[in-house]
Amino acid sequence: MTTHPSKWQDPEPISSVIQWLLDSDPAIRWQVMRDLTDTPAHEVAVERARVATEGWGAQLLALQGADGRWGGAAWNHGWNATMHVLWLLCHLGLDPKSIEARRAVGSSATT
Repeated sequence: MTTHPSKWQDPEPISSVIQWLLDSDPAIRWQVMRDLTDTPAHEVAVERARVATEGWGAQLLALQGADGRWGGAAWNHGWNATMHVLWLLCHLGLDPKSIEARRAVGSSATT
């Protein structure tokens, strides 16, 4: 009896998907490095730190208003309010101990 390996077991497509994910935003890249590769923890931490200064995380931080809020409200039914943006930044991997996170939370807490 001869068995044929499934195409799902072929390492080449998995490798190409991982590479595609690694070519993405830092918010995705650090999680792929942590969960799908054998990248050392200190390299993952360096990549995660980029969430605050590059890509989607940096773009969201740049949208914070002078009053410390996003979308002019602490909460609303849309996804542009402060609570939703802070939740998203958390899930993107913004380190809560980073200067950028403390600045964002500190200025939004004063309003």
